[in-house]
Amino acid sequence: MNLREQENLLAICKYGTIKYAAEALNISSPALSVFLSSKEKSLGFPLFDRMGKKFVPTEGGRLYLHYAAQMVDLKNQYEAALTDLKGGISGTLRLGLHPRRTTYLLPAALRRFSGLYPGVQVSVFEGGSSELFRMVLEGELDLVVNNRRSSHAALEYLPLYDDRLVVVVSPDHRRVREAQAIEGFPLPWIDLRVFDGETFILQHPSQSVRTYTDRALTHSGARPGRVFLIENLEAASQMAAEELGIAFNMASYTVNFVYPRPVLHFLVGDPGEIVPYHAIRRRDRYVPQYARDFVSVVAECAKEAPWSHSRP
Repeated sequence: MNLREQENLLAICKYGTIKYAAEALNISSPALSVFLSSKEKSLGFPLFDRMGKKFVPTEGGRLYLHYAAQMVDLKNQYEAALTDLKGGISGTLRLGLHPRRTTYLLPAALRRFSGLYPGVQVSVFEGGSSELFRMVLEGELDLVVNNRRSSHAALEYLPLYDDRLVVVVSPDHRRVREAQAIEGFPLPWIDLRVFDGETFILQHPSQSVRTYTDRALTHSGARPGRVFLIENLEAASQMAAEELGIAFNMASYTVNFVYPRPVLHFLVGDPGEIVPYHAIRRRDRYVPQYARDFVSVVAECAKEAPWSHSRP
């Protein structure tokens, strides 16, 4: 099934320039430029406005690209189904995840998956939750790993692993002795109210860590004396190490940080609350066997990881 024309024009839209689109398509820039001019001439209207070196779809271009994307998506699903029918183990898995999860989740999973499917190429896109949800809904990604949920009914959520929120505290903090060991839980728990009136180092409201931090604060009734906002989770942990306040993080992130000064981690809020992560896909898309197996591989690697926490 040859949809080279549609793929060429979708690439121009995606990359915004002839140069980068041609590089992605592995063709020359002059050849792609000639193709676009010829296509626009045959249609009788421009597909893109030229704004300097930037190519922006016209109204007619947006109409064309809308249906071209659907055609390419159907092609991808057909080829995936055909691969399974032939019993082959080749194809491309388009995966989306947050950059932070790329560090601790992807390497081990890819090593194991490549042993099972050496002929399958994994294409990774790193981005924020909103962008990842858009891309999987529009067929640009096959799977997304995320701890958030969309209200869109077309999405299916396949369980992967559970994470937990922790508070990050300097070992020299006078309150660390008040932490309690709870049978069946992976880390000691501490009541956030012991930190009332202190500086709380928090993430911005748009970050998922902040969502779970706010829940923990509400559960405990703790009140910060001062709030310091910072996006970078590693920097927040180091600020806690320097006794500039207490910080918050996800347990899975903390084992990959390099700490010049040591810190301690404790469960907070409801100690039984977990943060579930899922592999997210469209319900109406064909999922090849290798994609289903990739989900299983990620779940297995997560279970074996040092940050893994099973439910009590």
